[in-house]
Amino acid sequence: MTNQISSKFDDDDINDDELLAAFEISSFGFPFEPYQIQVDFMRSLYSTLQQSKHGIFESPTGTGKSLSIICGSLRWLFDEIQSWKDEYEELSKPIESKNDSSSDDWLKRIMKRKEEEVIREKRRDELKVKIDLEDQYANASKNTLAASIKKTKRDFDAKYRQLFNSELLQNSDNDSSTSKDQFKIDNDDELSDEELLIKDTDSKTLFDDMDSPTKTDKTGLRDKKVHIQKIFYCTRTHSQISQFIGEIQKTKFVDQLRLVALGSRQNLCINESVLKLKSITLINEKCLDLQKQKKEKKTTKGKRQKTACGCAFLQRDRVECLSNDILSDVQDIEDVVKLGRELNTCPYYATRAAIAAAHLVVLPYQTLMHKSTREACGIEMRDNIVIIDEAHNLPDAICSMHSNDITGNQLIDSYGQLSRYHEKYKARLTAKNLLSIKQLLDVQLNLIKTLCSQENLPIVYDSEKWSNLVISSNSTEKSITFDLIDYLCDAGIHVNLFQLIDYIKTNELTKKLHGFMSKYPVTKNELSDEKKITESALQKLLQKQTQKQLPANTLDEGQLNKESTEYRISNSFAIFAQFLQALTNPRDDGKVIVTTKETLGQCSIRFFALRTSSFFNEIVNEARSVIVAGGTMRPISEFIDHLFLACGQPEEKIFQLSSNHIVPSENVLAIALPSGPKNIEFEFTAANRSNTAMMDELGRVLILLCSTIPDGLVVFFCSYDHLQKTYAYFEKTFVLNKIVAKKKIFMEPKRTGDVDNILTNYTKSIKNGTGGLLFSIVGGKMSEGINFSDELARCVCVVGMPYPNIGSAEMIEKMRYLDSMKLKSTTTGDNTGRAYYENTCWKAINQSIGRAIRHRGDYACLLLIDKRYSKTNIPSKLPHWLANSFYQMNNFTQISNSIQQFFTRRSNNPTSL
Repeated sequence: MTNQISSKFDDDDINDDELLAAFEISSFGFPFEPYQIQVDFMRSLYSTLQQSKHGIFESPTGTGKSLSIICGSLRWLFDEIQSWKDEYEELSKPIESKNDSSSDDWLKRIMKRKEEEVIREKRRDELKVKIDLEDQYANASKNTLAASIKKTKRDFDAKYRQLFNSELLQNSDNDSSTSKDQFKIDNDDELSDEELLIKDTDSKTLFDDMDSPTKTDKTGLRDKKVHIQKIFYCTRTHSQISQFIGEIQKTKFVDQLRLVALGSRQNLCINESVLKLKSITLINEKCLDLQKQKKEKKTTKGKRQKTACGCAFLQRDRVECLSNDILSDVQDIEDVVKLGRELNTCPYYATRAAIAAAHLVVLPYQTLMHKSTREACGIEMRDNIVIIDEAHNLPDAICSMHSNDITGNQLIDSYGQLSRYHEKYKARLTAKNLLSIKQLLDVQLNLIKTLCSQENLPIVYDSEKWSNLVISSNSTEKSITFDLIDYLCDAGIHVNLFQLIDYIKTNELTKKLHGFMSKYPVTKNELSDEKKITESALQKLLQKQTQKQLPANTLDEGQLNKESTEYRISNSFAIFAQFLQALTNPRDDGKVIVTTKETLGQCSIRFFALRTSSFFNEIVNEARSVIVAGGTMRPISEFIDHLFLACGQPEEKIFQLSSNHIVPSENVLAIALPSGPKNIEFEFTAANRSNTAMMDELGRVLILLCSTIPDGLVVFFCSYDHLQKTYAYFEKTFVLNKIVAKKKIFMEPKRTGDVDNILTNYTKSIKNGTGGLLFSIVGGKMSEGINFSDELARCVCVVGMPYPNIGSAEMIEKMRYLDSMKLKSTTTGDNTGRAYYENTCWKAINQSIGRAIRHRGDYACLLLIDKRYSKTNIPSKLPHWLANSFYQMNNFTQISNSIQQFFTRRSNNPTSL
């Protein structure tokens, strides 16, 4: 067994009390005077990482959780690096010889000494590699020209520009047309028939090997770098990544930290010819395709030579320099993109090249959780730290990421695309390619036939007839659940799906089909000539209705209301390829849910992932420590069972910490509101949401609240449908007119791109004294990651209880799965299906009400509007820090008086203790 010189804390024999006592609060580098719960958080996090344990950390929203994570983890990381140097120095000293005059066992002593020397030398060599690597990467990031220029706010001088653009400047006078031609090539999306044709062997892309963590690209663009020990921090959205990086910039670690923030090509690409594509799949395909293209440009001697890549922003020296520049300063994704544009260098590949040398890698959930994405980015888990923030819904999020669905329209369109391609090029394709395409067509057709009766499907392909084929005489949808293997067998799919997926990827079939459909589009006139039919008004109506009812999660978020034939043509086969990948999951990892509706185009097939551990197993078993953190992590047993125990981790290796809030209990007033001024009870179940008497009573409550509550009021509804119905009714009954007289009304938008504009206007309305009422959705864009501090939310209302649909096929299967897992569970937590159903509701509620309290001096009123909140078990469902501030009252007058008194006290004492 290897003997190691103990650093400041010994892994094998560590005492928590001694460990915590050894810390000076100032050593964490917290930018402000920390509260005790923040000190406890940082100390516990440090201890957990030091002992190579996994941790579940719960710290209420507004308690400085992000800063505590930063200071606790980075302090550990830099202590760990220093411990390598201390241990190396100790091991470099000669072994002290013991004076032993005894002649007995002298041979054993010599052999033992020799063994110790071998062990010490091996350990010393290991440490030297780590130390040299750290020094090498530190010097590379410090000694960049851009690093010195950043000290003058990136004022790029002539020398700096000449370094990156010398050749371009030399050629600008002699050959001004070169750049124009280059731009034209970059933006030429139409491929020739030769390029569209599938060949037996397609060449690898220039950066293919860069996508692989185990290879070196053949041009030497980037050799495989050895990774230093690092921390991976991931959260849900890019805006949360930006907030996290902003917090890092407040700490003492900012000057020595090497950080890189990862994003998708959509966020980081600066090539306009690539960015103009709508689909992320097509953006990825276009980027890889440009890497294969060799471009010619004139040299100073007038000769033409091949450049390394078809993308002007992708060259070895520039990417390497930009990656070093990224690490030389703590920068957000927007900063990196700006720097990339200034240097005419690809930020996407530069950030990936920077991963190996980074101390801290900040990335979104999807990049870490998807194995293929992880490997493509070169992310290595071995002996590294993984911190997952905003993890309250992590088990569900993991399953959602690995679930996949496809609609009847998408299947029909993808089948049509591949059929036309096959028909066009069948005389020029090899037998091997013809066989693979025929297998893909058979799979598509068999999947379509699982949605309808085979005898009803017209033999000749006709997209309109197939899409509008009536499946059910009524509009009620029906779902049937299948075992994955049973479904494939019943569908008659017996081919090797892994080989077909590999065929699609290797031959870039998605890109070729997109290029084919762009080059040979099917016009309406052609459809009319081929089919010799006239589209009736009923067919048009059905087509519009089909497009409206396509599931929202098949679209980019910014285009929920922009479904079009063009979009279907561009993406249908890509969606089919992704769905095919989902069908290769192990049998026990999920179920197949077939949903039938009125027409074939509206039907859908969904692979619903159930087993979280299958997708999380590699992360938790390879990483040194996995930390999951959030504001509302209960029930913690859900994380223990499904994220750690199910992945083979022992229970004693799991640490838990649940912190109180920093806000005094008198700064919060939480009330269950069962009825309104006229004693009409609220029970906003799905069946009652259109009850006009309840909506009238709710209107009276909101009007009174607008008169009592200062500044901002945020009202959360359980769904968009409920909000829209209520809003329309309020408009009809003039409730909105009465509210507008007191506060300006805002509504959460459906488009993500409109959120910032709504929030800006809402904030302005409050700041200028007009006040504001913001209608939002539980689980929507405003319920997570948005800080309604101080006057932005003096009151938060939750209307109804956001229970999921217990009759949905997904919920039924999830509850069955959890019931079966409970029989194997070793914990005492209630993780049955029914408990999951309840907890899903309460997690959403607790996230919504947590938007209001953001710091110690903040104060707010929280109203839970529904009589079901008056049940005796409700206090135990709320965050524990609300226990002393939650009241269940039956009299509306009493509730109204309590609210008035609360805000009167706050106005008399605006600075809280």
